[in-house]
Amino acid sequence: MTTSHRPLAVITGASSGIGEQFARRYAREGFDLLLIARSESTLRVIADDLSARHGVGVDLLVADLSRAADVTRVAEHLLTGLPRLDHLVNCAGASVEGDLADADETALRRMIDLNITALTLLTRTAIIRMRAAGSGTIINVASAAAYQPIPHLAAYSASKSFVLMLTEAMSEENRPFGLRILAVSPGDTETPMNPGAARGKRAPEEVVETAWKALPGRAPSVVDGRANSILAAVSTRLLPSRTRLRVAERMMRDKA
Repeated sequence: MTTSHRPLAVITGASSGIGEQFARRYAREGFDLLLIARSESTLRVIADDLSARHGVGVDLLVADLSRAADVTRVAEHLLTGLPRLDHLVNCAGASVEGDLADADETALRRMIDLNITALTLLTRTAIIRMRAAGSGTIINVASAAAYQPIPHLAAYSASKSFVLMLTEAMSEENRPFGLRILAVSPGDTETPMNPGAARGKRAPEEVVETAWKALPGRAPSVVDGRANSILAAVSTRLLPSRTRLRVAERMMRDKA
């Protein structure tokens, strides 16, 4: 990546879903890109398309962010291997459904390493570099599930609560350094991680648009979609804990 006059955005989980749509939005806005995911062939198709359509530079970094060695390699590249770092979007994530007692241990470890450890370490690395530059933007993709405990989806909702809390804290912690740090929380969205038809399902492009509109503001987090925003507000502000747990359990019982 040798371009110096265009801003540079780094996007994890860029091979599909919300991550891919973030890449497409940034390319339209004139950003050079570093796309990170496990699938080199898929990333290459996206990169070639975006470069041809928008005339921006697009580099790839193939990595499995559930692996500690790959996280270290990516973090080092963000810190010293790029000419600049203007935006980071942490979109890579995984979900484990069902009762915790029945969950596969390997899948659980992978989800926690991806959703929590990798995101935390890459956020930290970006903050170090952006503080030195005096500016920068970080978008962390949380979930509407972050706003309350969800039986039968307990570890996933807890991991996304971590993302939300971390991001909001980092937003305030780094405001004096000129950084904009935002969590966007999608609800039910059409992605490879969440296939199948459902009423009111949002498109990945809508999630990106919600985040993009929130960036000029000061709020540390935003929920995508009016219905999801209302549910998040009701579950956190109006319902007693026992009631919201019972409602959530009924809603998610088919995943047990």
